Amino acid sequence: MKKIKITNDKITSLLTEESPIFPKYATQIINLANQNAQGTKPKVVVI
Repeated sequence: MKKIKITNDKITSLLTEESPIFPKYATQIINLANQNAQGTKPKVVVI
């Protein structure tokens, strides 16, 4: 698996932008996709 590093400058620039507006049921689809990908496991999220 390839590791991706995100700089503090990139995070800061993303936090200052406006939040995107998603269609009505997009959040449920995003949550299901994340469960399948297991993207929030401690092994995946490295600080």
